[in-house]
Amino acid sequence: MDLLHNAGVQVVQYLQENYQGFQDWFLFISFAADLKTTFFIFFPIWFYLCEAVGVKLIWVAVIGDWLNLVFKW
Repeated sequence: MDLLHNAGVQVVQYLQENYQGFQDWFLFISFAADLKTTFFIFFPIWFYLCEAVGVKLIWVAVIGDWLNLVFKW
């Protein structure tokens, strides 16, 4: 487990050192991938445009968020 933790720390250090100019981009991606944003912004748009895609979007967001919580546990 320490090896996995150490690898994660090294990845974060690498990103912070080499991609400081992309901070705004990473913040936008973090905002866009949030479950709240998906549910309140992306889902209504996609559901209106194509119902099947909207439903799939919700399923992917919910399952992805659930997996995120399980892996953090």
